[in-house]
Amino acid sequence: MASGLRRFASLFAGLIAAAAVSGAARGGDVAPDAAPKPAPTPAPAKPRPVNFAREVRPILSDSCFACHGPDDKQRKAKLRLDVHEGVLAKLESGDAAVVPGKVDDSSLAFRIETDDAEMLMPPKSSGKTLTPQQIDVLKRWIAEGAHWGEHWAFEPPVQAAPPAPDAANKGWARTPIDRFLLARIEAEGLKPSREAEPTTLLRRAYLDLTGLPPTPADSDAFLADAAKGLDAAYEKVVDRLLDSPRYGEHMARFWLDAARYGDTHGLHLDNFREMWPYRDWVVNAFNANKPFDQFIVEQLAGDLLPNPTHDQVIATGFNRCHVSTSEGGSIEEEVYVRNVVDQVDTNSTVFLGLTVGCARCHDHKYDPVRQKDYYQLFAFFNNIDGPALDGNISKWAPIVKVPSAEQTAALKAADAKLADLRGKLAAEAAKAVAAYDPKVDEGQSEVVQRGDFVWLDDAPPAGSTPQGDGEFVSKPDHPVLTGKAALRIEAAGLKQKIFEIAGPKLKVGEGDSFFTYVFIDPLKPPKEIMLQWRVAGAWSHRAFWGENVIPWGKDGTTERTRIGDLPASGSWVRIEVAAKTLGLAPGTVIDGWAFTQHDGAAYWDKAGLSTWTPQEGQTYGSLTAWVRARSADGGMGLADPIKAIVKKPRAGRTDDERKQLLAAFVVENGWTTGRSIFEPLLQQIAKTDAERKAVDDAISTTLVFRERVGEPKPAFLLNRGEYDQRRDKVGRATPAFLPPLPPGSSVDRLGLARWLVAPNHPLTARVAVNRFWLHVFGTGIVKTAEDFGSQGEPPSHPELLDWLAVQFRDEGWDVKRFVKRMVMSAAYRQTSQTSAESLAKDPDNRLLSRGPRFRLDAETLRDQAFFVSGMLVERVGGPSVKPPQPAGLWEAVAYTGSNTARFTADTGAEKVHRRSMYTFWKRTSPPPQMTTLDAPSRESCQVRRERTNTPLQALLLLNEPQYVEASRVLAERTLREAKPAPEERLRYMFRLATARQPDARDLAELSAALQDLSAHYAKQPEAAKALIEGGEFKPDAKFDPSELAAWTMIGNILLNLDEVVTKG
Repeated sequence: MASGLRRFASLFAGLIAAAAVSGAARGGDVAPDAAPKPAPTPAPAKPRPVNFAREVRPILSDSCFACHGPDDKQRKAKLRLDVHEGVLAKLESGDAAVVPGKVDDSSLAFRIETDDAEMLMPPKSSGKTLTPQQIDVLKRWIAEGAHWGEHWAFEPPVQAAPPAPDAANKGWARTPIDRFLLARIEAEGLKPSREAEPTTLLRRAYLDLTGLPPTPADSDAFLADAAKGLDAAYEKVVDRLLDSPRYGEHMARFWLDAARYGDTHGLHLDNFREMWPYRDWVVNAFNANKPFDQFIVEQLAGDLLPNPTHDQVIATGFNRCHVSTSEGGSIEEEVYVRNVVDQVDTNSTVFLGLTVGCARCHDHKYDPVRQKDYYQLFAFFNNIDGPALDGNISKWAPIVKVPSAEQTAALKAADAKLADLRGKLAAEAAKAVAAYDPKVDEGQSEVVQRGDFVWLDDAPPAGSTPQGDGEFVSKPDHPVLTGKAALRIEAAGLKQKIFEIAGPKLKVGEGDSFFTYVFIDPLKPPKEIMLQWRVAGAWSHRAFWGENVIPWGKDGTTERTRIGDLPASGSWVRIEVAAKTLGLAPGTVIDGWAFTQHDGAAYWDKAGLSTWTPQEGQTYGSLTAWVRARSADGGMGLADPIKAIVKKPRAGRTDDERKQLLAAFVVENGWTTGRSIFEPLLQQIAKTDAERKAVDDAISTTLVFRERVGEPKPAFLLNRGEYDQRRDKVGRATPAFLPPLPPGSSVDRLGLARWLVAPNHPLTARVAVNRFWLHVFGTGIVKTAEDFGSQGEPPSHPELLDWLAVQFRDEGWDVKRFVKRMVMSAAYRQTSQTSAESLAKDPDNRLLSRGPRFRLDAETLRDQAFFVSGMLVERVGGPSVKPPQPAGLWEAVAYTGSNTARFTADTGAEKVHRRSMYTFWKRTSPPPQMTTLDAPSRESCQVRRERTNTPLQALLLLNEPQYVEASRVLAERTLREAKPAPEERLRYMFRLATARQPDARDLAELSAALQDLSAHYAKQPEAAKALIEGGEFKPDAKFDPSELAAWTMIGNILLNLDEVVTKG
């Protein structure tokens, strides 16, 4: 593949350049027949009055506020220029900075143009210099009376009537949007552009509303409808696209940048974080057209809504998307403060369009955000119920489970089955309770006592596997201690009887001892007897009596402990060994016991554990005995309510509690009816419970916000933002320069969220509509979408911004209606072709005298390539996927202990060919296919992506393996679906990629390239094979590799055409 690309590099460069020029005539920047004409010299116009908000305040903010603004700690000469009274106040010299109407008496006018370097303002050391035009604006403002106004963004929007267009362009405007834009276009001496070609408009709408291009079938249907009426056909398409699930996926992508969504914690180990259910909530919210005010409220405070739904709680993941850490040495409170700071900064940028971070350490230098305002906002988020450190785990509390439909159904079925089984168990227990004779409890005490748990008596223990020598013998021919039989071992040398326990095991408790009874044959006494115990499959605990002749274990250790001499012969002797002596700690489980002897004969009977601890399979003759035993082990394994009753003194139990105890006793102990009745039910319950647990454990979780119970955590103003330098205590409140919380509001996150969407709020609706405008037109009405403050760029069309904000708010915050209004406008429907005059006057298209044209975002480029080729897997939602990427990127930034230290690509088209928004996002190493094309890392909030133009981007689109795979699959699709003539195939492939029919020049250039490529790969079969192999879809064996390689390169060329990688 690489050699083929190098061989034809110059050919492709020339072809792409030629195609771009061809595209420019249809939708590029300059029309070939649009030479500029000399404009007549206009008559001198009377200067219009200076607009303070748009012209004066930006100058003061940029050049003066650093020293004479809101920050009183940095203020010089006691002069304040950010408030009107400060501008008019007398200085220490007796002068005033501004005397309205008197330029010569205003020290500001003198200081901004003096030749005295020591008097000049701003001083040279500031790096700021006023232009002659700025000086003229300030002097004219003073002369006109120095009228004041607050910063435009902090005043409530007022909806002005759309201006009437000039007669010449009266028919152009389709919507109020167009009338506002047209007034500015006409004022600049320009004209709007003609409407784009129908196929261009169709592709533009598809990309803007779904992030995917139209198919040829979509284009054919639209053109057929357009023949009957273009406007109706276009509106029909727009409505259909807004109803498509692709719409929500596309819109969510922008929001996830703002929410700083990622699949990892983002710092230090950067471990996996399960957060995708929040991402899916955003997709579903846009598809459902959730009103934007509700969209905001649920993300800020869904958990505080009355009776919140599961989805409303998931929505609060917005405030948990910040980066986190659990690095060794981290200080909990320091990290806690950093987390809350991120939440304050993100909410301020996303909803207020303000950069408030400066106020963490001091009063803002340019905007009226005091440090106190910052920490009053901080107080709203300062009460999360969970640790600050993420613990390097995915389930960083607080979390909620998010079961799939299948998991929900499985849990429901398991619960129904368990209810049925427990009902049957309760019925059997009731029978046993009715048969219980309370007389057996008479005279018994519940005081816990040590007792002998007999494990071996008369026969091998239940579930054990006997091995070795020895047999059970009975009376009267042999001595038996109790019962019917005893174990006899006779040895000449070393013999032993081993019991490996598969059934109930022995559990060691505090202070326990092992015991057994032994009868030494007086005629054949052994030299040594030994007891051995196995733990976790290892025989490493031994005790012996008599001579030291059995060669196992190390003397003086728990592997071989001498207890004493051989017991007396001719009678039964109890021998006992403390578990502690054998090195067996409480809680140890014994899974084997061996009786060993050297020479002679001995009988063994009644072996077990002298213990306080109830053992597996142990039965009790009365309720009292059972309670006594279960008190000893703290009620281990019992349900919490029964455990609590067990711990109560007998006299303190109610009749109902005694009945509950009795029911638990008969089930566990098998009283009267025997365990054979209960055991099958208990086994089924245990099995079903385990199955339910397996389903429950597999359920995904997502991080959410939840308030601590009790009094809110106090918040303090932090000196210079340091977590451990608390100053004044602060309460929750909104910034003083904005409206207060409405009367009766709750003073919490829910109150804050509702304040944001209150009708009198000056920022939220403006910020929202500006961001939607940015996504459709390429640049916001306020270019600095992240900063509506005094350092941000003022709106290009302030009246339009306010009209849109009010309309959006008054129409119920209806996002789809707002998006439709934009794409139905004449401004949106213009061709992007323009004249040299228009390009000179409006190079960045801020006036929108032509249609929007810019390079597609990273995700759209990749999704488009997959979609056009036919390999895109369209499934909405679910866990993130890992398509292939260059090796070693994760490793380069990873700590060895991280669970994202190594990248392993997923396999299967259903994962690696998903839409790009589902790609796994490791924040310390985001997907390079995205970041190369300007996607942010999402380590912090970003509401506006920059668009760069680098050689690396072109190289990625040409060479990245998945793009090459898409080119090859596109080639296979063309060879499979198009008519066999080369020109027909070129037409088909061209239309798939561009959504339009190729013209003669396009076909001629592509035909020439196909001939050269076919000849090249016919001579280079290995290069052809190298090009077409690789990727998830293997090449179709029915196609000749050389032919497929040539068509793959044609697909690669088309997917890299300027008109394909841009929205034209």
